[in-house]
Amino acid sequence: MPMPRRGGGILTCHIENLNVLYASYLPFVKNGAVFVPSERIHELGSDVFVAVTLPGSSERMPLNGKVVWVNHKSQAGRPAGFAVQFGTDEVGLRLKNEMERLLAGKTDSEQSTYTM
Repeated sequence: MPMPRRGGGILTCHIENLNVLYASYLPFVKNGAVFVPSERIHELGSDVFVAVTLPGSSERMPLNGKVVWVNHKSQAGRPAGFAVQFGTDEVGLRLKNEMERLLAGKTDSEQSTYTM
C-alpha cells in the first residue's frame, strides 16, 4: 500500500457539478472554505495553494489559504482531503461569492457533505 504524500506544490480542485460543490463548500467557516479531495497529507493551519475550477467554468481560480479541516482517509462516504479557508483578498471573496451564487436556494439541503 503506497504511503500518502506530504502536502506541498500546487493542487487542482475541479468541482464538476452543483452536487459536488454543495458537498465541498463550508459556509460555516469564517469567510467560507472549500474541501479539496486529496491523498496528500496536510496539517491544520498549514498554508496551501489550490487552483479551483467551478461548475460550468474552465477558469482556474488561484486560492491561497489555510487548512481548516482534515480527513486523512476516506470513511463513511467522505473522501480523504482537506478544506482550505478563503482569504479576505479579491480572489477569496470572488470564490466565496461565486460558490454562494451557484448554490442559491440549496444551502438548507439535507444532502450530506464531505465534512459534516
